[in-house]
Amino acid sequence: MVTVKKSEDVGDSCIRELETLMREITQTFYDMRATGQGPFSDLGSGGWELLQVLAREGPMTMSSLARRRSVSRQYIQKIAVTPIREKWITLEPNPADRRAPLMTITAEGRRWMREHRREVQKRLRGVSRHFAATDVAKAAAIVSLMRSMLEKMTLPGAADAETARPRRKRGRSKDS
Repeated sequence: MVTVKKSEDVGDSCIRELETLMREITQTFYDMRATGQGPFSDLGSGGWELLQVLAREGPMTMSSLARRRSVSRQYIQKIAVTPIREKWITLEPNPADRRAPLMTITAEGRRWMREHRREVQKRLRGVSRHFAATDVAKAAAIVSLMRSMLEKMTLPGAADAETARPRRKRGRSKDS
């Protein structure tokens, strides 16, 4: 149970708890990666996410995936090197734009993901008995909603300009 100090309001208390939640999720990911097993050690979190997105949503260009993740196209190119080399994804012609091939997950990529997902699930099974499924579902819903709200704040024309992340302008600035 969260206790709110007299000197802080409920909003500040919630912000503090959301920060703690994000920090704990991040640290849990790092701890799983540090075991040296599973998809995070072979591929890194970016490559694992790339495979998951392609498996879930189908073929897409590097640029579209970069926009979706709020990262550069060059970053996506960098994390795609290993999956391409290992033949977990292929670059297919894009009928809409010859210059932007579509990344597509292969059958081998799906097999690799299934194997590594089983490893992750095996480790999670060891800790899952300490939690009620409903509590985990609530935490997942909170994180999902928070992520959705933060994504909306990064879009141009976000409703709350004070909290929206400023978009980087391309080209030269007025000062240069």
